Amino acid sequence: MKKTSFMKRLSLSFPLFWLTLCCFILGQFIKSLKEADGTSLSLGLEYFSLLLGTILLGLALSELFTRILKDAPINLMKSIIQTLQLRHFLYQQEISKIKMNSNTHSPNPITAQFNRSMRKSMIDITQHQVAVLIKVPHTQQGQKLLKTLEGQIKEELSSRNTAYFFSEFERHKNGLWLIGTRK
Repeated sequence: MKKTSFMKRLSLSFPLFWLTLCCFILGQFIKSLKEADGTSLSLGLEYFSLLLGTILLGLALSELFTRILKDAPINLMKSIIQTLQLRHFLYQQEISKIKMNSNTHSPNPITAQFNRSMRKSMIDITQHQVAVLIKVPHTQQGQKLLKTLEGQIKEELSSRNTAYFFSEFERHKNGLWLIGTRK
């Protein structure tokens, strides 16, 4: 299975959005300091954030035009919303243990690595099918946790997309794919 163009663009869009926002805020902060030396730096950050914003806008518009020509634009919004909802659904809360010697919490590396993999999950909804990609964690414990959640994931997706039949999960390289076809 190959990633769809939406999945490729979405995986680029989220980091670009946050980088653009950080550059803009940092540029405004440096500009507010009103130092003579900071003006060239703030100007450079503004141009860089403008460049990143333009690239982000280009990605969004190209996906929108693709959806207008080949599919329905409402499916683009459904894909984005359901991707965010799926990532929220898959997120595992860390139950940290307090160390005996200190009051600090030690994060659970298994859940941290699992959550890092789940942040890359995506859903692409078109008129004829729903394609779900869930990145498989690298560790055996993370894969075991994902395996226990497969039934819940399938049930969650089928309740959100009632017009589609979902197949069983298929593993291709480092991703679990779930394909839903229209009834």
